[in-house]
Amino acid sequence: MSNWLEVSLTVNGELAEAVADVLARFAPNGVVTEQAVKFMDDEDEGTPVGDITVRAYLVADESLDDTRQKLEESLYYLGMIQPLPVPVFTPVADQNWMEAWKVRYQPILIGRRQVIVPAWMESPDPERVSIKIDPGMAFGTGTHPTTQLCLEFVEECLPENCPLVIDVGCGSGICRSRR
Repeated sequence: MSNWLEVSLTVNGELAEAVADVLARFAPNGVVTEQAVKFMDDEDEGTPVGDITVRAYLVADESLDDTRQKLEESLYYLGMIQPLPVPVFTPVADQNWMEAWKVRYQPILIGRRQVIVPAWMESPDPERVSIKIDPGMAFGTGTHPTTQLCLEFVEECLPENCPLVIDVGCGSGICRSRR
């Protein structure tokens, strides 16, 4: 049984905002935009390229058919200004979204000796110092570049046999141990 109906359109950058505006009128939780990013090298922050996919999720309740009809009408009128692709509608089952993302989260190798490992996984490299965290909304994932640069800096500043470092800055509490 589906609890949501995903509607998506892939459009050029010129149309993305207008499509997002139309979808937002019918999707109580907002819209999502996705675009590919091209990286020139490891230092590049990335440049958005290509078309943009705009997605919204409609509640699959007794008014879904009416909502979908009104949404399609609105897209039709927008398409009179500039042609739009046919929207794609996909049923989506409800799930525990707070847990579902964990399937894709992987350990992150940092510097020469460290690895950030989510609390529910084992380290992929027992020779590295594991930094176990439970990433979530109130705690970081270790993916931010400044986090990684700070860890690399700590690695360079401390002797290899340093037994323990504790970071208590900015509300985090990372304990680094060789055990």
